[in-house]
Amino acid sequence: MSLKSIGERFKNSKKIKIAILIVVAVGALIFMSKEIYYYIVYERTDDAYIEGTIVPISPQVSGKVSKVYVDYNQRVKKGEPLVEIETDDYLADVKAKRENVNTLYNQLQEISSSLNEAMAKLKTAEANLQAAHAQRVLAEKEYQRIKGLYEEDLVSKSRFDSAEASLKVAIAQERAAESQIKEVKSTINTFTVKLKTQQHLIGKAQEELKISEINLKRTLIFSPRDGRIAKKSVEVGQYVRPGQLIMAVVDEQDIWVGANFKETQIEKMRVGQPVRIKVDAYPGKIFKGHVASFQPGTGAVFSLFPPENATGNFVKVVQRIPVRIIVDSPFEPDYPLWPGMSVIPYVDVTVNTGAKLKDVIGKQ
Repeated sequence: MSLKSIGERFKNSKKIKIAILIVVAVGALIFMSKEIYYYIVYERTDDAYIEGTIVPISPQVSGKVSKVYVDYNQRVKKGEPLVEIETDDYLADVKAKRENVNTLYNQLQEISSSLNEAMAKLKTAEANLQAAHAQRVLAEKEYQRIKGLYEEDLVSKSRFDSAEASLKVAIAQERAAESQIKEVKSTINTFTVKLKTQQHLIGKAQEELKISEINLKRTLIFSPRDGRIAKKSVEVGQYVRPGQLIMAVVDEQDIWVGANFKETQIEKMRVGQPVRIKVDAYPGKIFKGHVASFQPGTGAVFSLFPPENATGNFVKVVQRIPVRIIVDSPFEPDYPLWPGMSVIPYVDVTVNTGAKLKDVIGKQ
């Protein structure tokens, strides 16, 4: 092999290496151009998760669970029964309260009847008083007439005594009639008070009956909305109490993204800007959404133990502002989004419509 052939091979191999380097450089440039484009056009964060409506299910009455109609992760519709609590005690309570109401109504009828009888007696007594009054007036006139005749010796002493006695009897009868009216009116007042008291007792008993009937209805727990059962922790025979968490219903369609962007990324972000959402669980799948709102404060200030920078040594840390992103893509059963799933939102900051964070805070 001559030196000339060796030199030619060396030159050819050098050209190949240069060509390979050029191809690699072009490929890298093409790959990086996409990343550079995303870097310029989009703000992104991997500190983002799916959030959604999670309705905790708790009984409103206590008792032993007799039936559980759902299983773990089962889909349910609004109004479907979830859990039933034994009704024996609540049925007995409703029965007792209803019997109490009926008893009070019977007593009310008795009081009302007695009041009506007293009102009738009052009418009779008033009629008797009018008759006694007329009789007294007549006896008084007769007495005055006989007295005048007696003073002129035109009638006997016995006739005068008889007229005087008749007048006294008429006066006594009138007073007796007046006394009877007072007695009947007192009786009427007594029955009127009893009637009002009984009506109050009936109202109170009806309220207690209504509460008992409501508690009876509450022994059957229904789903408050469409969704899936999560965190089920109740079984047949278990004793439950009001407020005890026994399961939750997750609405698969009422979901959004809670993204925590660095405060240095917020400057160009606006309400309404389109968002591309990548989900770790579905590689290659892109969901669409838009910026809905900014939280008026960083996540740190709303934590259980907010940082106290006035004490000790201070180290500046870039804070994060929670941003609410609404998912516009329709619900897809093949790609369900559940609360807690990790996502990466890409906010298109080139769109200038909508309000910035400072504008939103200024309006508030």
